[in-house]
Amino acid sequence: MKKKIIFFLQNFNVGGAERNLINYANYFVCHNIDIYIVVISDKGILKKNLHKNVKIISLKKKKLLFSISKIINIIKIIKPDYLFSSLLHISLLLSFLKRHKFINSKLIIRPSNILFNKINSENYFKKHILNFLTKHYLKYGDLYLSISGEIFKTLRTLNIESKKIIRINNAIIDNNFYKKSKETLANKKIQKSDFILSIGRLTEQKNHMMLIKAFSLIKKKYKKKIFLIIIGEGSLKKKLIIEIKSRNIQDSVFILNNKLNVKNFINHSKLFVQTSLWEGQPNVLLEAIILNKQVIATKCAGQNNHNLHKFKNCYFLKNNSVINLSKAILFFLKKNKKYNFPKNKYKEYEVDNSAKKILNEIRKN
Repeated sequence: MKKKIIFFLQNFNVGGAERNLINYANYFVCHNIDIYIVVISDKGILKKNLHKNVKIISLKKKKLLFSISKIINIIKIIKPDYLFSSLLHISLLLSFLKRHKFINSKLIIRPSNILFNKINSENYFKKHILNFLTKHYLKYGDLYLSISGEIFKTLRTLNIESKKIIRINNAIIDNNFYKKSKETLANKKIQKSDFILSIGRLTEQKNHMMLIKAFSLIKKKYKKKIFLIIIGEGSLKKKLIIEIKSRNIQDSVFILNNKLNVKNFINHSKLFVQTSLWEGQPNVLLEAIILNKQVIATKCAGQNNHNLHKFKNCYFLKNNSVINLSKAILFFLKKNKKYNFPKNKYKEYEVDNSAKKILNEIRKN
């Protein structure tokens, strides 16, 4: 009998967790597994990336809290062998339901970020509740996928047995990865120009404000014409635009909406910059490394720095400041070094690599 897996997502908006889960869903559905994706809302462009045999169930709600009874009913009707979640709030709900025997399917949890975040300035009460639920309920999963050393250590502090934790890398390189990177950009002006690129949600975590401030310093010192392109959507967009205008660099900085394909932007960029305050294992940073771009990144909580240090085209700031970032960008712009590492160097990031590990665990049971 074919196994059944339900994946859970908030929506189909662009994000690393969403891209990874969709890659896994597409892989599993091609390996004789019935795949369902339950979303709180079916909005978002990533829906276009789904295999035609993946079944979508939209709860058509704004918040997870209003979807609990529907989720329980769907699980009872479908009777899946596994539930699969990567977003913390959904993972906690499923862990809670499993602990209190509302559901009995096996639960796979792939934390996409550090679990106890001391940096995030969100509502103190909300953070306290999340931390409490994480400590008391996340341990009721059956299989955990760890994408960084710090996430592995944190899972172990929750008394989760190491035999339940699989270390994997992000599922990044699919059959169309390199083909998509060579696609031309719709905006010919951008394609013909030198530009620095950053990709990520416009939120506190991604810290784009630091990059905008550093770029304003670069504009005063770098003699050639250079642009900054930020691809992303989020709550801080208006604040970032105000900052850009206050520094009078609005003709050189462009904030673009989410794109289904960002690999071609990465491939045409001069430098890729990530200024995150915390991470798990960032997809776009790894995509830039794989596409032989010079990458500049902040050292941040949760990120798998030990693993990333082995890549010669990835430079970490020694000190996370606007001045140091601007100096690093200027240095690498002037250096203009080209990299041409062989594709087989990055086999560990192929979808096939991590998906096979998960599939083997699923087939054991």
